[in-house]
Amino acid sequence: MVKITQASPQDFPCTDVLFQTSFWGKIKEKCNAQIPCYFWVMAQFEDDETENSANQYNFPLLVMIRCTKGGTVYAYAQRAPAVNISEELRSLLLEDIAEALKEFLPKETAFIRFDLPWPKYSKKTEELRNELLELSMNFGTRTHNLRKAPSNYLCPNTIVLDLRFPPEKLLSSMRQQTRNSIRRAYREEVEFSIYDATSPDLEEKLKAWHEIYVSTAKRKDFFYEEIEYFKTIFRISINWSEFALQAEKSFVAKNACGFNKNENNANALVPMDAQVPPPKFYLFTAHKNNTLLSGLILAVCGSRAYYMYAASALEGRECMPNYGLQWEVMRFARSLGCTQYDLMGIPPNGNGENHMAGLYIFKTGFGGRKIHFDGTWDFPYKQEEYSTYRINESLSMR
Repeated sequence: MVKITQASPQDFPCTDVLFQTSFWGKIKEKCNAQIPCYFWVMAQFEDDETENSANQYNFPLLVMIRCTKGGTVYAYAQRAPAVNISEELRSLLLEDIAEALKEFLPKETAFIRFDLPWPKYSKKTEELRNELLELSMNFGTRTHNLRKAPSNYLCPNTIVLDLRFPPEKLLSSMRQQTRNSIRRAYREEVEFSIYDATSPDLEEKLKAWHEIYVSTAKRKDFFYEEIEYFKTIFRISINWSEFALQAEKSFVAKNACGFNKNENNANALVPMDAQVPPPKFYLFTAHKNNTLLSGLILAVCGSRAYYMYAASALEGRECMPNYGLQWEVMRFARSLGCTQYDLMGIPPNGNGENHMAGLYIFKTGFGGRKIHFDGTWDFPYKQEEYSTYRINESLSMR
C-alpha cells in the first residue's frame, strides 16, 4: 500500500541524491521548462514471515512533468524512488507509486518514467533482452505493466569512489598509470583553480570553459548544453546559498539567546530546525601558461560529490591535466565532508570496440566501486499513446 501526499519545495528535504532535491527541480524548471512536483511517499508492505509486522518506508519524491516536441506529456522521476528496499519489493513499490501518483499528474500524462537508483544484484541481467527483463520485473505485480524503456536516460553504470580513506590509501587504490599521470600533471606545473557562484570572475571563466566543452562534445559526439544553462545553475546556487546563510544566522541567534542553556535542551548542540546544507556547484579548471587545458563542473550534495560536466582541449594533453584535476576534486570534496564521489557514467565493460572505451579506462583507473543500476523503466497510463511514443523513441536511436 502506498499513500502519496503533496509537498512544497520549501519543505522538501535535502538528501545525498542531487536529482531528488528541490534545487534540481528548480534547475530543470528554469533551464528545461519542466514542471517540478514534490511529494511525500508512505509505503507499507506486509511481511509474509511475521503476521503482525510490516515493512514501512517514508521518503520524498520529486517528479518532473515533461512535454515532448510531439506533444506527449509524461512524468519523470530521476534516480527515484530514493529509498533502500529489498529486491523482492521493488517492483511492487514502483507499481504502487505509479498508480497512486496518477491522480496528482496532468490528465494527459501518457506514462511515468523512473530512472532507478537500485544496483543490480545479478550481473546476468546485463545480458538479458528487454522482454526477459520485463518478465522478471513484473513478477508478483498486479498489473504487469512495468516496461523497460528503449534507452536509459541516466547512464546505468558508474564508478563511486569512497573518500573516507586517507589520501595515501586513495592513491594506492588507483591504477599505477593513473597515479603516474596525476604526478605528471604536477611535474608539468599545471595550475588548478576553483570557482563557485560567488566568484567575481565566474562568468568569464565559465565562458572559456564552455568553449572547450562544446568542442569536446562535437569531437566525441555527445549532447551539450548552451552557456545559459550553466549560468542559470550558478545563479540558482547563489539563491540557495543565501537561503542557507539566513538559516545559519538564525541558528547563531538562537544560541546567542541561550538556546543551549535551556533546561530542556541542555545537551543540544544544534536546533532541530537547523537547515541541511543546500547543493552547490563548482567550476574546476586546469591551466598551463595561461592556456585553459581542461575543466569540469562538480556538484556537492550532502555527503556526495558528482562529476557532472567535463571538457578538455586537444592542446596540452601530454600534461595529463584531467588526472590532476580529478585529484584536486577528490581532495576538495573530502575537505567538505563528502564520503562518496560519483563519476557519473561509464560503459558497461572495458570492451575496446565501444566508442566510450577510453572513458572506461580513465574513470576505472581511479579505483572505486563499479555500480550497475537497473536502468530506466516506464509505467504506461495510456497504452496506445505510450506505444506510439515508444516506437518513435526507438526509431530516433537508430
